[in-house]
Amino acid sequence: MTIRAMTIAVAVATAVSSTAWAGGIQLATRGVRPTARAGAFVAGADGLGAFGFNPAGVAALARDQHSRMALVDFGFVHQGASYRRIDSGRNVQPEVSNQAPGLPIPTLGVGFDLWDDAVLAVGVYAPYAGLGKYDEDGPQRYSLIDLSSSLLAVTEVTFGYHLGDRVRLGVGLQNMVFYLDSTVAFSACPGETVCAPEDPEFDAVGRVSQLSLFNPSATVGAQVDITDWLRVGAAAQLPFNISGTGTIETRLPPSGFFDGAEVVGDEAEVTFTLPAAFRVGIEAEPIARWKVELAAQYEMWSQHDEFLIEPKDVRIENAAGVGTYEIGTLRIPRDFEDTVAVNLGVEGQPLESLPLTVLGGYSFETAAAPESTMTVMTVDGNRHLLAAGAGYQLGSWKLDAALSFVAVQGRTVTPEVGRAPQLSPIRDESDEPLEVFVNWGDYSSSWLVVGAGVSRPF
Repeated sequence: MTIRAMTIAVAVATAVSSTAWAGGIQLATRGVRPTARAGAFVAGADGLGAFGFNPAGVAALARDQHSRMALVDFGFVHQGASYRRIDSGRNVQPEVSNQAPGLPIPTLGVGFDLWDDAVLAVGVYAPYAGLGKYDEDGPQRYSLIDLSSSLLAVTEVTFGYHLGDRVRLGVGLQNMVFYLDSTVAFSACPGETVCAPEDPEFDAVGRVSQLSLFNPSATVGAQVDITDWLRVGAAAQLPFNISGTGTIETRLPPSGFFDGAEVVGDEAEVTFTLPAAFRVGIEAEPIARWKVELAAQYEMWSQHDEFLIEPKDVRIENAAGVGTYEIGTLRIPRDFEDTVAVNLGVEGQPLESLPLTVLGGYSFETAAAPESTMTVMTVDGNRHLLAAGAGYQLGSWKLDAALSFVAVQGRTVTPEVGRAPQLSPIRDESDEPLEVFVNWGDYSSSWLVVGAGVSRPF
């Protein structure tokens, strides 16, 4: 294959890096109070915490004693990840660990009652996601070097309505703003010479910055009070179809083969899908002041099956003995799998005379990334989440806090299974192409979430 694939590889890096919050790197919960209930916040979602769970929950503000409410909370989210790679020569490499310090992830919202039965709420929030950072020359470099400066935020405008005394409905219109800042290494060994699959003399480093401002979606939901002590809820999230133009910065390999060569053009459009999701829950109040919810979430990560990369007039010029090469459209398979999460949460007030609530919960979630394509970019496995929290009413102020730990099942990707390819321009045009895979080895991960928030009428 010609050198033209080298710039394709940079675009591929854009696409692969874009999954940092796709299945496996995004928790099945977000927000301080919902996280303290381990994500069991569908039937019992109420007020501004309902963003991202069930828009029908914002209707609770319509019959609150306050007509306007504001919420600010932050969850500090850290994903610890370790990877011991087996390289293409089947040699065990030194273990590497995620160096990213973690992210403070906000939920901001305001709500207004429109009339006795209706509420309009506006919120800005982000998924609880982990982003990775590793050494540039580490054994994981063909999958990820740095993604820690990337950002994602969802703006949601929600209308909630009481349909009688026992039914609440909600619809939210959403827009996702997506900023990617990703660095990854790829092999740029040209077809005019022979080099080892992982020769650092032919490692090129690509950094991609991509900003996508308009990626709309929507969510709908309902809650029904079956009795005074039993409530059910359901919500559906439509997919986000992400598309944006990225700026590519390429540092060519140190090999003398590239003396005098240059990359002309710096744009590539990347398109992919973040999936639809469905949530159901049932909440009971078995004794006064105590509520228990059992919820389930189904996320259709199989919609995240590929990336489409369309370079915009990008080429390499003046490489010795090679010439100029244009690049075209490329499709990268991901083959993610649908996930299921089961959440159990409890919230209650121990003493009627003390405005203190305590919360706790447990959730289990299946993995999205299959072993065939899992890399250090998407360290994934079945997850067990334990959570606890507290809330205190201090005058007109409501204070909330949460602590959560997530244990992730370790996984081993064997040479017989792992099929994440090295991004390389030399491996395609011979009669018997040499395939080099870069995701073999042992993966482990865990999460820690610490959060605090405040809400009050205004």
